[in-house]
Amino acid sequence: MRIRAIVLTIGAAMMLAACVPPPRQPVNSVAFERRPPLPGQPGYLETIKFIFDGVHYISPTSGFLVSETGDLCFQGAVVPSNPPEYIPNNFWCISPFDVSRVEAIENDITYINQVRLWCRLGAPQCVYKTGYPNMLDDQWVANSITAETVPFLRQRDAIEYLVYLMGGDVERNQAMQ
Repeated sequence: MRIRAIVLTIGAAMMLAACVPPPRQPVNSVAFERRPPLPGQPGYLETIKFIFDGVHYISPTSGFLVSETGDLCFQGAVVPSNPPEYIPNNFWCISPFDVSRVEAIENDITYINQVRLWCRLGAPQCVYKTGYPNMLDDQWVANSITAETVPFLRQRDAIEYLVYLMGGDVERNQAMQ
């Protein structure tokens, strides 16, 4: 009888442990850094701060972070639609392993330049939105993220470098440079 109670207690504890999700990493956790910084280049956290500063400079409600799950997330990104919508309350996120390329986009109309992160061909619609539902925006997945930032060329390079540090590989297309 006593052995049965012990076995049932252990079984119940194992079932309860299986239901508890694993602990999440904090935002911008160094646990997602897979490669060491290149010689003479900034580290993982410095690169995240540089990207955040460039996005935040454009709008105080915008931001950038590495989520608890290790995804690159832009707050206040431009929603790809016609005309583009700006929804500041949500985060648009992409896994660093799904980033195909990062473009620097010069805007000759507003002069607020942008960077765009594209999904790999094998992972279409890899960009997802988290946050609050919005009646103006019913799109929850996309194939790219566009964020307004300065200095946009250095920001593009910083995002590519961060993807590298996190273990991903960005395709470099010399024709688009």
